[in-house]
Amino acid sequence: MSVEEMYEDFRSQYPEWTKSADARHIEILGAGEAEGAFLWFESLASALNAQMGIPEKRAEISVIFRYFEKCFCIGSNEVKKCIDVNFVENLFWDVRPNNAIPAWADLPKKLQQLYVDFHSQPPKLD
Repeated sequence: MSVEEMYEDFRSQYPEWTKSADARHIEILGAGEAEGAFLWFESLASALNAQMGIPEKRAEISVIFRYFEKCFCIGSNEVKKCIDVNFVENLFWDVRPNNAIPAWADLPKKLQQLYVDFHSQPPKLD
């Protein structure tokens, strides 16, 4: 699986989250082109961050986390780097601790480790 394939696959499986990420991506970087697939995953992380405090979104966010865990396990080195640098490193940015707690608990251990490897600690949870 390449980054572009992951990008297209995610978009087809999660159209509502795609719309939200597209809106954030356009707001931050302008219209997304194919070469913007790497950066688009930062916009997706931002869209997830904005929804972490909504209890009804918890199950959806958990499914998305598992999707990326699977992609990380089967993906190329390019996919692993994209998930690590563009997606996981941008999770929990400006998320209040009470909203981060359930999302952190749902984040698969492998992705938690990527987060901690970069940030040197879990997100602020208290």
